[in-house]
Amino acid sequence: MELPEDLKLKLKEPLPAAAVSPNPIKPGLSAIKVIYVVERLNDVFGLNGWHVDNEIVETGQMIVVRATLSIPKYAIAIEQFGGNDNPDRGDAYKGACTDALSKCASYLGIGMHVYKGLNDTRPKGDPAGRQNTSHAAFAGTAQQTSNRTAGRNADLRGLTTQNMTARFSAMRSVVGVDAYEEILGQHGYRDVTNIPSIDSARRVYTQLLDAFRIRFGEALRAIGRPKYTNILRQLRLNPRARLNPDLAVRVFNHMQETLNAKE
Repeated sequence: MELPEDLKLKLKEPLPAAAVSPNPIKPGLSAIKVIYVVERLNDVFGLNGWHVDNEIVETGQMIVVRATLSIPKYAIAIEQFGGNDNPDRGDAYKGACTDALSKCASYLGIGMHVYKGLNDTRPKGDPAGRQNTSHAAFAGTAQQTSNRTAGRNADLRGLTTQNMTARFSAMRSVVGVDAYEEILGQHGYRDVTNIPSIDSARRVYTQLLDAFRIRFGEALRAIGRPKYTNILRQLRLNPRARLNPDLAVRVFNHMQETLNAKE
């Protein structure tokens, strides 16, 4: 049977905003939460109208599965591969399966607006996808690469065993639970209390800061430079001074409050 046009349109409808989040690993790109993919499949085909079969094809450092998404009523069968290298083997198998399912579903049009790059936050005209650090970084003005590197090193040196729990908790609140847990999981940790050394914590913290910079830049673009400058003045911060992570979280929270008030 030919897939009806109304179902094609329903499959291609943009996913809810909560379904799409900044990719914590690839700055400027987006990730889709697989539960929303499952929800769309259920809404369109029914709970028993589709199923997925997973076959494990590789079990080394990277778990790779081959998934086949089937919709029997319309004789649809889509095969795609998914992979995950999480140190937790259980999470790696689960991640590989959900990765493959999302790719299969994309061939039906689910999440098409994301795969087309409509959620891409990278600067236009930059084929390499480099992040626009003049707005996304924790700074009021543009900086040279050497200064940004020095600032990042200062942020990492500022992380100590005494403030580690508080800073990780702050990152969790601003990047979101899913991104936070994914980043920790990639390093083999479930919680900050499992991190054995400050050097290991700084490696994780680097990725958390990168994810936060993406969110900070998105909020800055949404609120606009004039209102951003007003927030800095309200907090008695110099608009030309670089923000450390603690101050950046305060500014970000004020930007979010302003954006929520607009809604």
